Formats: sequence, C-alpha cells, structure tokens
Amino acid sequence: MSAKANEAIIRFGVMADVHHDFSYRAEERLAAFIEEANREKVDFIVQLGDFCFPIEENRPFLELWNRFAGPKYHVLGNHDMDRNDKRTVMDFWGMERNYYSFDCGACHFVVLDANYMLLDGVFEDYAFGNYHKHREAINYLSQEQLDWLKEDLAATDKTTIIFSHQNLEGPYNDFNYGIHNADAFRRIVAEANAAAGGDRNKVIACMNGHNHIDGVKVIDDVFYIHINSMSYFYMGRDYKRVRYSEEVSERYPILAVSAPYRDPLYAIVTVDTLARTLTIRGRETEFVGPSPLECGHKNSSGGHPVTALISNRKLRF
Repeated sequence: MSAKANEAIIRFGVMADVHHDFSYRAEERLAAFIEEANREKVDFIVQLGDFCFPIEENRPFLELWNRFAGPKYHVLGNHDMDRNDKRTVMDFWGMERNYYSFDCGACHFVVLDANYMLLDGVFEDYAFGNYHKHREAINYLSQEQLDWLKEDLAATDKTTIIFSHQNLEGPYNDFNYGIHNADAFRRIVAEANAAAGGDRNKVIACMNGHNHIDGVKVIDDVFYIHINSMSYFYMGRDYKRVRYSEEVSERYPILAVSAPYRDPLYAIVTVDTLARTLTIRGRETEFVGPSPLECGHKNSSGGHPVTALISNRKLRF
C-alpha cells in the first residue's frame, strides 16, 4: 500500500455517555472498549462526554482509559461539571483546552464544547450543576469558539469531522436537545464547504452523544451522527422499574428510571478519503428488564427510535 493510500484510511474508536458515576458496571464497559480498540489497533480513540467526575475514587477508571496504546481525546459533557468547574475536570482528564483540533492522516478532527449558558448576553461555563437552574439558557457554543472554528476550518484542506457532546444539528428544545445557536454553527460549516469548491465537502460529518440514541440526519450534505450511550437510555420518573438488586438500585438510583443496556455500546469508525466512505461498525445488545416500549414510553427521542444498539452504517460523502 502506498504512503498516500495508507494516509487516506483513518480508523478510530468512539464511545459516549458511559456515566461512570451513575451507571452499573461502567468499569467493565470501558475495559471492553479499550481492549477492542487496542486489538483493532485503531489510530485513536475519543469519548463524547459524560465520562466521570474528577474525584480520587475515579483514578482507576481513568487509568483504564489510559491503557489505550495510542492518542486519546476527550469531549466535555454536561454532567462532567455537575460537582466541579470545567477546569477541574479538564485537569483530571489531562485536557489542555476545552475545544481544539487535531490531524490524523488525511483527516482533520475538531472537538467542540457546547457546555455554555447565555445569561444576560454573557457566555458562562457550566460549573457545579448550575445549568440545571437555567434550562432556557443552556447548550451554546460560545462566540469565541465559533470565531475560532471559522479560522480553524479555513486553515485546513483536509476532510473534517467534528465531535461534540450535544448535537449540532438543530436548536435546543423539548424535542431535540441540541444547541441554541445551531444556525450560526451550520452557517460556518456551509461557508467552509462552499469555499472548498468542487463536489467534495470539507466538513463531512458531526458526531455527538448526549441524547443516548442511535441515528443519522443529513443537513446540507453533512452527516449528523448520534452515538448511543455506552450504558443506558434515560426514560424519566414516569417509567420506574426495578431492574437490579436492591443494593445496586440504591447505589445507582438513575437505573430505576432508565433502560440499561446489558452490554456496552461503542463503535469502530473507518474513514476512507479516497473511496469517500465513512463506515461505522457498531454493536447491538438488549435492555436489562423491560424495554422502553414495554414500559409505555413513546420509544423515540429527537426523531430517532430508542434502541439498544449502534447501527452498522456505510455513508458516502
């Protein structure tokens, strides 16, 4: 294989929303992902947020993550700032910046941080769970970050994928849970793609966690890909069920109002910039106990069905 062809194919592992501090068997789930990523010898791994709190009890969990032999990248999730400020969790994980970019082979990757509130015209970081008090003002990309993104995309000619926790496809509301300023974000992407010229977009895909669903939407020829939670789908208090022992339920109370996945969900992604394909090799499992549909849940979220899987997909760009 030529050096050019070798550089054209990038493989990475992706996971989202393991929720170590909320979920049962989170260590086993992460260990399975790391073992497969090492076995597959992917170029890098990335987790899309809601990972773990920055407390000493979680050092062994972080050490599991660091067992991957190659580059490792973090995306901040909203729950990662439930008990601390943003800088504290970044220091614990080893993140220098909350938004940044990196190159791998023929691809450029961008990590964004939508964990900002807009209060009285000022962007404020999520910290100590403050976002719970201002639901109408959450899920923003800061203006500074949008300005940086525009410059970052202009500075590369590589095929680009954007990672975030919250989805970037549409505005935040009771249905979507995206970002409030999605229109501003998508304008920047559209301008970057138009400037690239020809029939090939610069930005081909955006990948997010947060919604705990599996699905893809296409907007302006860009794939918006939801990566399902590694651990569970949250249903709400109206759907309470006993699924584990009393001891487990007491330690992880969110599981009683959720539909946990029996096995961990994650994906291996292959981007072939010559063949112009993005291939997702996902995983399928089953719910522990009754499914959301069996519990009377509407069985959809954000326009996607609720499932215990990450679908296998082959997308052409």
